[in-house]
Amino acid sequence: MEIYFYRHGQTHCNQLGIVQGKGVNSSLNEAGKEEARAFFEHYKTVPFDLLLTSTLDRTIQTATAFEQLGILTERRSDLDEICWGVYEGKVPDTAMRTAYIGLLGDWGKGKYNQHIPKGESANDMQQRLSQFVAYLKTLTVDKVLVCTHGGCLAFLMAILQNQPLSAMPQYKHGNTNLCLFEYDASQDKFELIKRDDSSHLPQK
Repeated sequence: MEIYFYRHGQTHCNQLGIVQGKGVNSSLNEAGKEEARAFFEHYKTVPFDLLLTSTLDRTIQTATAFEQLGILTERRSDLDEICWGVYEGKVPDTAMRTAYIGLLGDWGKGKYNQHIPKGESANDMQQRLSQFVAYLKTLTVDKVLVCTHGGCLAFLMAILQNQPLSAMPQYKHGNTNLCLFEYDASQDKFELIKRDDSSHLPQK
């Protein structure tokens, strides 16, 4: 089975540097709509059997053209972005940036229960994304398209490759960039084929 993961298109919050998490349900801006169109034009001939998105508008809008092709579609809350708690909806200041860097440092040291106040920890993300991965393994289709979020995808990159969660911060994904995995059920193994691929976008 091939699983095509991609991040949603750009939003107004992305453009302005506003913290988006599970609690900020922003929409695509014009640049994001163009990115979504470019991804669709590049991959529309792939015979996807199933489309999975988060429950948030920015992923639903990014993937809507595929849904309109009649592809079986599911919304999954376990694909929602990580909750950044009290920082959501705010432009980061020096104190927020320092706390964020400190949090990533803690996760890098294996302190996976650390979190922004009222936000999710690395362990929280592993718990809900492990449920999603278990669901993927039950599928008996050939090609799946998954539209999710940057933070969520970073965690998935570590989980799918059986890496510790401390590996998560190294994985960065541009808007609508693709990560392609192949799942071999006989070996219960996910293999990374493409990472953060932007070949569908106009080259700047």
